[in-house]
Amino acid sequence: MRTFPKLLKTFGLLACVVTLASCASSSWLKQTESRLPIEVIHSGDGRIMSFRAHETSDRLYVSGSSKPHLSGSQTHIDIQLLDAAGNVLSEKRDAVDRQLPRTYVASFPLGLAWQAASIRIVYHSSSHPTP
Repeated sequence: MRTFPKLLKTFGLLACVVTLASCASSSWLKQTESRLPIEVIHSGDGRIMSFRAHETSDRLYVSGSSKPHLSGSQTHIDIQLLDAAGNVLSEKRDAVDRQLPRTYVASFPLGLAWQAASIRIVYHSSSHPTP
């Protein structure tokens, strides 16, 4: 009778190991740092405090944290993929949340990211001017 709890405990441990191993094989956990250089542009009192770009099997993720400007509801961060001439290939916008943590994240298809020469992260303390 004492063998059954021991067997159950061993089976539970084995199930945990198998589950963790299968999770570790997901594309999110298989990350590599992006080769793309990152340019950061601040605006007003707002600052980009940290930034990182990494690739999974199908996407490029750009993320980090910011110190927001003291005023303005239009505060946002533009994350841009640039070609070698500095032209914008693709752009994502993320609003700066007033709550903690003040983080941003954008993702792009990996095929598009491979066409880029660099990443630009721009902190805006107000909305873009309309042409």
